[in-house]
Amino acid sequence: MKLGVFAAVTVVGATSSRGSPVQKVIQLLGSLQEKIKADGDAEGRQYDKFVEWCETNAKDLQHELDNAASDIEELEAAIEEADSGIEQAESRISELSDSIAEDEDELKKATDVRNSEHKDWAAVDKSLAETISTLERAAGLIKKQIQGSLLQLDQDAMQKVVVSLSALVDASIFSTKDTTRLNAFLQAQQNDQEAPEGMKTILSVLEDMLAKAEGQRADAQKAETEAKYNFEMVKSSLEQRGKQQQSELADSKKELSAQREAKATATGELEVSKKDQAADAQSLRTLQSDCMQTASDHEASVAERNEELKALAKAKQVIEEKTGGADARGSFLLQVKATTKMVEDDSDDTTGLVSVVENLRRLGRQQKSMQLSLLASKASAVAAHGAGKDVFAKVKKLIEGMIGKLLDEARKEGAEKAFCDKE
Repeated sequence: MKLGVFAAVTVVGATSSRGSPVQKVIQLLGSLQEKIKADGDAEGRQYDKFVEWCETNAKDLQHELDNAASDIEELEAAIEEADSGIEQAESRISELSDSIAEDEDELKKATDVRNSEHKDWAAVDKSLAETISTLERAAGLIKKQIQGSLLQLDQDAMQKVVVSLSALVDASIFSTKDTTRLNAFLQAQQNDQEAPEGMKTILSVLEDMLAKAEGQRADAQKAETEAKYNFEMVKSSLEQRGKQQQSELADSKKELSAQREAKATATGELEVSKKDQAADAQSLRTLQSDCMQTASDHEASVAERNEELKALAKAKQVIEEKTGGADARGSFLLQVKATTKMVEDDSDDTTGLVSVVENLRRLGRQQKSMQLSLLASKASAVAAHGAGKDVFAKVKKLIEGMIGKLLDEARKEGAEKAFCDKE
């Protein structure tokens, strides 16, 4: 507006000698109104584009925030699921480890028992084998004696049999009756006497004892076979279950590793998503702040432009109402008002004050007005001895005083012209 008013002053000064100055000023004010409106329309279009840009970017940022919130929710759920998977895998690993340890301990105990049983059986089997061998030899010698070949019988061999049979007297596998008869036979042999019950009876006793020994040995071997079979079944079952549990344990460890890796990945992605969400939220706040500030600036600009349009409209009205037919005086008055406006607009610019003084002098020469020349001199003196806003205030006061005098003169001239026209 400052440049527009200054241009108006310059044009009016240059054209005051041709045409109607008041009409020229009114036309110029109208042109300024149109320019201000055009500038306002252009600014409005730019502002509409800016609003659209704000809405688009705000929508995009909000979409990003919504996506980030969804991603964060999914990642938190994934972490929770991974924690559950880790807990289950660790629990299963603990169960399998305990079960494997128990089975290994059970197999060790079963093996120890089996080894002990086999050792006991081996000792019993060896003893029974020796007993059976002794009984068989004794029975063979007695059979030979019964058959009449006792005189040719090897007495040393018989003596060994007697010694061996002596060890069987206390054997628990034989009945008391059998051991009593055997003992009598042995004593007779030691005393070189004939057996009290006869050789056939002793042979029968030995054969009966042999049968018992063989039966017990057979039973012991059968028990050993069954015990070995049962042990092998238990061992096979424990080993098979151990292999299965070892496989499950390996799978559980792999699952635990996978769940931990999934949790670590989700945790890392969650951290990135939260940072991105915070950055987008900050960007949205900055965008909203900038857009609101621009909206406020635009609103202030519109209000200022409306005030300028009101001022121009009021200026045209004042010119039309106050000047009447005094075009030259109206032009002169308008230029002085414009100069006053320059003082207001340039109140913070020393160069502007110099321009005001020069403009007053130029107007004084163009209008051949002593009053304007005197005003220019006073303004120059004030400018030379002062500084800052106080100087502009003094100059403005001088100009306003001049305007008041000019208005009075314009009214008087208008009244005289109206009287003359009427006469």
